[in-house]
Amino acid sequence: MPKFLYIHGLNSDATSRKYLSLKTYFRDEFIFDCLEWKNEDAISELLDQAELKLKKETNPIIFGDSTGANFAWQLRESRLEKNQKTILILSSPLLNINQRIADFEFPESLIPYMEVIENPKDTLIIASENDEIIAMDHLFRSEYEKNFELLKAEDSHRLNHFKTYLPEIRNYVENQRCFHNS
Repeated sequence: MPKFLYIHGLNSDATSRKYLSLKTYFRDEFIFDCLEWKNEDAISELLDQAELKLKKETNPIIFGDSTGANFAWQLRESRLEKNQKTILILSSPLLNINQRIADFEFPESLIPYMEVIENPKDTLIIASENDEIIAMDHLFRSEYEKNFELLKAEDSHRLNHFKTYLPEIRNYVENQRCFHNS
């Protein structure tokens, strides 16, 4: 069975509502794992460990949420450098720390681990124009070069209606698995 790695967002863990919804929806289709991290962790070391765990996996799915989306992107890019295919899904992604509009401080300890992702590609992005934590408007602009699939969510940053997006996540994964296997 294919591996499905979930990377949660800030102040979350393996009890994330999204992660549990994915596990329930996809039940016996994937081997699930969650990369749990805390603000004081050495994120680059955790990503290296995750990459080692995925080393022998063919076309695993990596799903990153919010801050975890930035880490998921980094992990996928590292695998790409080694010619390892990965299906990537990002929800409410923090692509650039400067796009935060939240009125609470971002942990200083995490800033060195955050990459600026200017042109996301080969991924499904689930985002809301109404996101109250991260400015997502650039993803919705027609002049923005889109090398990714965008699932427009009428939702908040937390994606309270996440379960309604699961069929579209399934379609994306199935299409990517067919594409990568051809």
